[in-house]
Amino acid sequence: MSGVRWSCLFWIEFAVHARLLVGSVAAAPARFFALALLSLSPLPAAAAEEYSLAGQPAPDLVARALNGENVRVSEHRGEVVVVSFWSGSCSTCSAQLEALDRIAKTYSSAGLVVIGVNLDANVARAEKFARAQDVKFQLLIAAPETTGDDYRVDRLPMTVFVDREGVLRAAHREFKARDEAMYVRELRTLLDE
Repeated sequence: MSGVRWSCLFWIEFAVHARLLVGSVAAAPARFFALALLSLSPLPAAAAEEYSLAGQPAPDLVARALNGENVRVSEHRGEVVVVSFWSGSCSTCSAQLEALDRIAKTYSSAGLVVIGVNLDANVARAEKFARAQDVKFQLLIAAPETTGDDYRVDRLPMTVFVDREGVLRAAHREFKARDEAMYVRELRTLLDE
């Protein structure tokens, strides 16, 4: 634990003891000082969770797309690739795919490719879900069974960013509307490299 953090804890404890021993008049300045120190403490933000494959080459993935053609992630070396893992039973996957479609429309000319990968064992449900999506990028419905393990997918939707060299750079689990802006910031950085 950092020294600043220990100091904050000390002053919080001091404020509590001051309140108990001296009364509320002396405790108020001590509490204020402790809270001020706490606000300076480098608390971890709600940052992206660690991804064990970050910095490593992306596992190759070949899967059948909705249109019947096979798509291989490694064919896009030299481009920034977003791989979104989804399932036909995932309630937030559709919103994430829509957000990724907006991003793809804006940044495809800069070298961005988005690929959606089904991890649902029920291919018929996955195909029905994929056909209901109004996205322009490839939706892969028949990925190998090992794909989720290969990419260490632990929640859906999960998205990984692959740089132009084929290296996994980031992973984002689940999706909230505010994540779209974060995706754009991170992807612009990768596109500028």
